[in-house]
Amino acid sequence: MTASIYKRCVTDDDLAKVSLFILENRRDMHPSYSATDTITMLYSFIKYGQLIQVVDQNVQRIIAVSAYYIGTPEHDYEDKHIAFVDMAIADRAYRGSRLFIKGLRFLVSEIISDNPDVQEVRFAALVDNVYLCRLYAKFADISHEEDSILGKQMKFGVKINNLRAFLDKFVKV
Repeated sequence: MTASIYKRCVTDDDLAKVSLFILENRRDMHPSYSATDTITMLYSFIKYGQLIQVVDQNVQRIIAVSAYYIGTPEHDYEDKHIAFVDMAIADRAYRGSRLFIKGLRFLVSEIISDNPDVQEVRFAALVDNVYLCRLYAKFADISHEEDSILGKQMKFGVKINNLRAFLDKFVKV
């Protein structure tokens, strides 16, 4: 098992590396994502959100990235009691690992420590992405369905303390 470092993107170098990773892997989010769509999305994450990177210590390269907002875009980020996880991409070679659980635990810890007013975490998945919808349904409730530029999207929500308790079950003692 490879050792991984989970950290926020805070430097220009972090943002450059993460941006390149996302551009190279944009089709994993959706086959129709163009470079322009991806750059627009990156701008939104940099301006309004927070990017998290996972670096493989052995090869010193990014293997996964996620992004979240405090507040939701549809409410102009004013609903500070909600954290919206908008994106997660992992290198295909690492997807079978515990990367998702560890990454989500890190993300939840970061949200809780920096944003004590957050009470709920929301996720979104395209309805066509059966795998992701099933994955989110394991720890979050289906909230509603809505249209997005890429098609029908399922929204999920979970109280942040319930999510933390769920994820803590996976920690080896």
